[in-house]
Amino acid sequence: KQWYQRRVRGSDDRTLRVWCRDENKATKYTCKSTVCGFHSRPIYDVSWGRHGYIATAAGDNAIRLFEQQGASLLLSHLQSDAHSGDVNCVSWKGNLLASASDDETVRIWTLET
Repeated sequence: KQWYQRRVRGSDDRTLRVWCRDENKATKYTCKSTVCGFHSRPIYDVSWGRHGYIATAAGDNAIRLFEQQGASLLLSHLQSDAHSGDVNCVSWKGNLLASASDDETVRIWTLET
């Protein structure tokens, strides 16, 4: 599926869900994948890069990268203690990932494939 036909969401219940657009209804999305057990605190933000990696920002001070393989999401990288406070926001720009935190810092990370 094209990237614009999918959505990803994180939540307070510490799950990550991928939604795909229903082919018959342009405004309807169906949950295709749910991932849990990787976060110990709520997921505040997610960012799906065009290269296929999904970054998560959570209250456990870490950044995680997931990649989709079929209907599954696999953890591909964990940056524990990425910040000294909750990670509130992540955003991709090409192979660069920006993260912002309650520790009042913004960090830039480079994805090396």
